Amino acid sequence: MLMNKFRGFTIVELLIVIVVIAILATISVVTYSGIQTRAKNAQTVNAAAAWAKILKLYHAETGFWPTVYSCLGTTSTYQGNNGQCWDSTAWTVKSGFLSQVQPYTSNYPEPDTTDTTAGTANPSRRGLLYSTDNSTYWIMYVFQIGSGTCPSVGLPLRAGPNNLGGGYHCIYNLV
Repeated sequence: MLMNKFRGFTIVELLIVIVVIAILATISVVTYSGIQTRAKNAQTVNAAAAWAKILKLYHAETGFWPTVYSCLGTTSTYQGNNGQCWDSTAWTVKSGFLSQVQPYTSNYPEPDTTDTTAGTANPSRRGLLYSTDNSTYWIMYVFQIGSGTCPSVGLPLRAGPNNLGGGYHCIYNLV
């Protein structure tokens, strides 16, 4: 009588397969996370470049910069944290600002709103902010997650990158 001898996998072979799968899964998760960060930052950079064009059009036609300081986006862009893009309740998307620039755009570009100070004791900073420094310069803050260099948004770079813990910001001059 012939015996069928079935040979299975050894424990060592199974462990090697499990380790290889774990390594591939880790690489995939890290790569996916990096892609998400780059996509979110690209969304913010594209929104910043679009807002720069809108603000330049406004200035070219009126000779002035909008007088209302505002986070940049729509009134529903910044969910949570009282709708703020900066740490003060005064820093939200202002409907007065949107009214001033409305003739120069058919839509309001929206940045990514991931908090760039997550995990730190710093107040929230996210998205885009239009402001002034004592009415000498009109400036745009661009908040990015992760680490990197200041991207080109069609405006002269004033300062940055400035580390915020979970990200960084760059400041651009409008004038």
